[in-house]
Amino acid sequence: MHRIRRSWLLLLAAGLSLGVACSSGSPSPMPEQTTSTSQAATTVFPKATVDRLLSTGDFNDALAASLAFLQNSPNDCGANYASLIASTMLVVDSFNTYVLPSERSGPPSPTVNQQLGQLYLTRLTAALQAAEQVTSLGCEYNLATLPVLVGDVPTDPVVKGEVRGTWTTRTAALLGAAHAALLWDFAALAAPQPIPPTQPGQTNPDLPQLLAIMKDFLLLWEAQLFTQPTNPLQLRGGWFDRNGDLLPDAPDELLIDLFEPGTFKRVFDFSGAEFVPGQALPKVPLTPTWALPPARCGYSAYHIDDLATGEQVGGADGVTLSPDGTKAAIPLLVGFNRFQVETLNVDGTGKTCITCNQPGNNDGARWRPQGDVILFVSTRDQPNALGGDGAGFGQELYAMRPDGTDPTRLTFSNLWATNYHANWSRDGRHIVWGRTQDRTWDVMVADFVSDAFGMRLVNQRRLVHDTTWWETHGFSADETQVITTNTRAGFLSTDIYAINVFTGERKRLTDNMAWDEHAHVSWDGRKMAWISSRYQPASVVALNDGSLSPIMDFFWIMPGIFFEFANPPIGYTTELTLMDTDGTHLQQLTSDNQVVADNEWSFDNRRIIYRQTDGATNTTRIRLLTFDDCQ
Repeated sequence: MHRIRRSWLLLLAAGLSLGVACSSGSPSPMPEQTTSTSQAATTVFPKATVDRLLSTGDFNDALAASLAFLQNSPNDCGANYASLIASTMLVVDSFNTYVLPSERSGPPSPTVNQQLGQLYLTRLTAALQAAEQVTSLGCEYNLATLPVLVGDVPTDPVVKGEVRGTWTTRTAALLGAAHAALLWDFAALAAPQPIPPTQPGQTNPDLPQLLAIMKDFLLLWEAQLFTQPTNPLQLRGGWFDRNGDLLPDAPDELLIDLFEPGTFKRVFDFSGAEFVPGQALPKVPLTPTWALPPARCGYSAYHIDDLATGEQVGGADGVTLSPDGTKAAIPLLVGFNRFQVETLNVDGTGKTCITCNQPGNNDGARWRPQGDVILFVSTRDQPNALGGDGAGFGQELYAMRPDGTDPTRLTFSNLWATNYHANWSRDGRHIVWGRTQDRTWDVMVADFVSDAFGMRLVNQRRLVHDTTWWETHGFSADETQVITTNTRAGFLSTDIYAINVFTGERKRLTDNMAWDEHAHVSWDGRKMAWISSRYQPASVVALNDGSLSPIMDFFWIMPGIFFEFANPPIGYTTELTLMDTDGTHLQQLTSDNQVVADNEWSFDNRRIIYRQTDGATNTTRIRLLTFDDCQ
């Protein structure tokens, strides 16, 4: 799971990438201005002037001209859409000029932070209001070009390009959804939000107003997306019916008219990605009942110990146990927004930081079954990276010896990408991980080699490349399948899947409409442990019930992960859950009404190490569950 304990800045930054990139628009940063203009007396919207301002990044002037004209012509489509584009770009300006730098060096003083927060809130509110007006009027806007720069490092930006073509009503609906979601994130971070009342006969409370507005925008966007096919020459973005069957299906293509400067090459090129409008596969078992190995434990008697708690324990992923069961490797917070991998005995003693003398943010630890190597995730190669194994960009996979020596880079990606959630096969010869180098959440597998020439990955191959969100969790006991989380059943509706590493065949292992994630199979193949939100009511079930398409989940997962878990029972809590890999004997292991996240089995199949966060106090613990009824 992406980190829950994360500043609102990074969450909003990720959401802005969603809002502008998939709508075919983003900004180049400009300083705040107070320019006003007297276009109100004009009877025809001065589109040529405003287009020039937008094309040169003068978003404050473009907004001022549009608002001035709207004073006398409030229903003018051109002025309303221009104000939406300009106000959206100003929101992104906050991302480039404030969010990214403050995530790296620390937020400014409380007074300045409050002022910037209020500015951000004002910009978001204005953008949402503009989106509501544009969609209510059914407006479109033709704009020859708009410069795109997402990121504060011009030499290696997250996104850089030119938006070209028509901004449709559908585009405005998607922008409106993004702005409503970000306003909700902002409000929930500032203070707990009111819980909508549960109506008679309901299990889950209603969505709060801003998330309900977001859902309405998404329903409008989706209705227009699937009824208005387009093609690459029209420059209207959306659904390209490649096979001409008039049905949104896998061979089709998602078009985003954002091009590398001066070329016709799309920054987000989905010509080779599977188009997933939604696919509710039947639930099937990972393992036939007859193939289950004998049970090692009764799995009904167990106790839980805390390995680490306190200010150093944050929301980073990557908790793991040594093969002999005597030690754990966990990420602990060292300095501002930076994690390092530390080892300790399973009784909590003997803590040793094994990456503190290494650069970068380091987390995502996984111990090799042979005991000689620890996989981890590091930002050391990208000075402008943000985040870690749970979320961000600029992360690469590394391997090191258990004492921290011989750190070796295994992957090589651009700044905008992340490599994350790497896990070992049973024989230690293969790994599975997630990668966003191609601007989608791809499932990757490779062979791990450690010999006289060093440690490296060979035979890298991509198992999945589509428009949904994937997260990787390990291998099946026979090593023929990798265990993942995916949202193809519906908008952010996460279920556990298995993918055959030879054929690509997918099995859906869970089908609850709530949140299922972080699944790991015991080393003997008998049990699967994962986290599930099925036990507590939550408003966001209304977003995850399959009524919305997952077609843009590769964007939505970053801002969406926040409102999925913020402010329970609006968002989810999760509990550690267990079942046999044939799908039977479902069992809830924890009942704390908190958020259990990353977890891993011990190599003797008798313990599970996991991370748990209390949303009310924002405190995190690394915990060890031990089954007491084992042979």
